[in-house]
Amino acid sequence: MARTRWFGRSTVDGDTTGALDPETLEQLRSHHLLLVPSTVGVDEVSWLVRAKVPRGDLARDGEISLGRHSRLIGPFELAMEEAVDAAVPMPWTVAYALESPVEREDPPLPGLDDRDGFAFAFPRGLPWREEGRGIHLLVSLARRVHGAVRVGGGELIQPDPERAVDYIVRSPYWLEPDMLRGVVSRELPNTRIAVEGADWTGPHSDLYSGLAIREETADDPLTPGELEYLHARADAYDMAVLAGDEAIDSFAVIGPIGNGEAGLIEVRVHVASAPEPSVLQEDWSDGPYVVYEVRWSCPDPQLREQRLPTPKFLDWRARAVPVVQAVTRILVEATSGMVTDEDGFWVDRYLI
Repeated sequence: MARTRWFGRSTVDGDTTGALDPETLEQLRSHHLLLVPSTVGVDEVSWLVRAKVPRGDLARDGEISLGRHSRLIGPFELAMEEAVDAAVPMPWTVAYALESPVEREDPPLPGLDDRDGFAFAFPRGLPWREEGRGIHLLVSLARRVHGAVRVGGGELIQPDPERAVDYIVRSPYWLEPDMLRGVVSRELPNTRIAVEGADWTGPHSDLYSGLAIREETADDPLTPGELEYLHARADAYDMAVLAGDEAIDSFAVIGPIGNGEAGLIEVRVHVASAPEPSVLQEDWSDGPYVVYEVRWSCPDPQLREQRLPTPKFLDWRARAVPVVQAVTRILVEATSGMVTDEDGFWVDRYLI
C-alpha cells in the first residue's frame, strides 16, 4: 500500500505557521481522526501510544507505525475555518489521522449494540484487521483523554471515559489462591476462590497399544524389548507427575458487591504468555510475570454493552467503581505491580 502524502502547512520564507494546504484538509476529511481537547499535548498522546506500540515516538517524529500498512499522524492544529473544511465538528481543533487500508467485515446484525457505537458508526460493515485495530486504538485513546473519533467521512464516536471501570495489574510475584483471597477479602468480604480444572489420569490406552503412532512407525518397528523399556520409562514419568503437587497456572477469586445486587468483582489470575508493550520498561519484563485482571461483572451484561446507558446501569456502576478501585489499590500494594486501565494504558498507582 502506498503511503499518503501529507502536505502540512504552507511555508512562506521558512515560516510554517500558515494555513493547512487544501490537499491536507481533504486527507483529513476522508481519514479516521482522533480528536483531543486542546489541553492534551502531543507528549501525553505519544506517552499513551507507547503503552500499546513501544516502537517509535509520535511526539518526536509526527507519526508512528501501527502495523505494516497503518500509521498514526499528527497532531494537526486546526483553525475554525480549517476544521469546517476537514469536516471536524465543533469544538474540536486538534486532530490525529489514522492512515490504514479500508478493511471491513459484514454489516452488524440488526439490533446489535455496543458501548462505543461501532455498529452505529459502521452500519455497512465493521472494520477489522489493521483498520479495526487502528480504530479501536483511537477509541481507547479518546476514552482516556476525553476526546472523540471522527470516522472518515461519517459519524462521531465519543466514548464515555466512565465506562472504563476495570484495571489490570502486572507483577513478577504470584499470589497463591488462598493468599489472594485473603488480600481481596480486606476490601471485598465473602470472596471465594474459583478454580476450574480437570483431573488427569494419564494418557489414553491407544498410546500404550501403539495405535496412535502405528502409521508413523510402520517402516521402523521396535523390538518387543525396546517397547517394554520405553513403556516402563513412560510409566515411571507419568507416576512421578501424578504423585507431585497440583500445578495451578490460572484461577480467579470472586466476591459480591454488598449483597450482590450491584454485581460481582472478579480477579482473574494467569501467567502472561508473552511480554506486553506496557511492561517493557520494567526490569522483570523479560521473565515470566503474572497478570491480575480486576473485572466488574454487571448484573445484566447486556446493559453494560449498550451505547446509551440506562439509569439502572449507572446506579450499578456508581456502586461498583469504588470497590474495583479499592481492590486494585490493595492488589498493587500486595504484588508490587504496575497497573493499567482496561484498555492497556498506564495508570498512576497512587491516583486510583
